[in-house]
Amino acid sequence: MTFTYNPALSNDVSLVRFHIGDTNADGAFLEDETINYLVTTYSVGEAVVRSIQYIITQLSQPDFKLDWLSVSNKEARTGYEKLLKEKAQELGIRLSKLTPSSTISQPYRADSYQDSDTSVYDGAP
Repeated sequence: MTFTYNPALSNDVSLVRFHIGDTNADGAFLEDETINYLVTTYSVGEAVVRSIQYIITQLSQPDFKLDWLSVSNKEARTGYEKLLKEKAQELGIRLSKLTPSSTISQPYRADSYQDSDTSVYDGAP
């Protein structure tokens, strides 16, 4: 994993890292190669937003608990979701309605024959 960060923000990789707060090599979420791909494919602003979206997906893993060890990503994910909205607004990037934190809910059980939201179901296919 390649990691570079120049506090002078003299290159696009450092600029993206600055915006997303990924400036510590010990806990970096993204490799330089990934950020380079994003800034060559998209604008720097879009690369920032897509990087934050990637971090949110990584923090959306289930919580882990084993004896005395407990790992919860909820607070970190919430912080990055807030950062995503702030950076999108700051950099003029329009977010789609479906973000990594969106959920899909169905008005009925997906594993049943029910195909509409009814209060009485007779069980017939």
